[in-house]
Amino acid sequence: MTHSNNTAIALQAHPDAASAKVAAMVPPFEYEVLRSKRKTMVVHVRHQHVQVRAPKFVSDKDIREFVVRHQQWILSKLEHKAGQDAQRLDLRDGGRIFYKGRSLRVCIVQSGTESIVTTDTEFRIATRIANAASAGKTLQRWLITQAKAVLPARTRALAAHFKADSRLKEVVFRKTKTKWGHCTSSGRIQYNWLIMLAPDAIIDYMICHEVSHLLVMNHSAKFWSLVETVCPDYRSYVKWLRKHEHRLWL
Repeated sequence: MTHSNNTAIALQAHPDAASAKVAAMVPPFEYEVLRSKRKTMVVHVRHQHVQVRAPKFVSDKDIREFVVRHQQWILSKLEHKAGQDAQRLDLRDGGRIFYKGRSLRVCIVQSGTESIVTTDTEFRIATRIANAASAGKTLQRWLITQAKAVLPARTRALAAHFKADSRLKEVVFRKTKTKWGHCTSSGRIQYNWLIMLAPDAIIDYMICHEVSHLLVMNHSAKFWSLVETVCPDYRSYVKWLRKHEHRLWL
């Protein structure tokens, strides 16, 4: 199950009499060009990074024209990503963390014993050094512990419910850049431990999503029907992740 920090769009160039004028323009942002054997050009916008993926035969001039023609779309995505970045998890003392659907104030205290306590308004991190770097390591260890205590057991229980427990080989954890969860054809399910910041219903949906892949490896109608048998409100959870997942990223 991927997350959508990356925004991409395939855009078609439309040469006309104004091509020379457009090609001479310079877009108001930098962009990276990645050439490959692909047949069309596509723009990816991730945070403040713009990447153009283009066929090997396309010239620099044609790529620049392509970007200039669609710069308003790119600028709107850059603005949107900048707004998301401003909402990302901030582990400085007095910063904000989005935990279980609530925006809580971060309070860092120095202590010989690591711990995390939450209230209705505060996310208190006791760590050995009272700074954001130390708090981040404490949070990581805490989330991994939470993930190991919850996700494997629920995964195995749901696999048994689906009568797919023989297909489940192992449950592992890894912080990745593009996925909250992943299921391989060999039966290995991997979870991003940052999902433990999400509400419990979102966690349960993610488990359901990955376990369903033990039986259906694609995202066909059959797959979503299987998900729906256990998680009838899955569409609302998908929407929640699309809207808020950038706030869970560390």
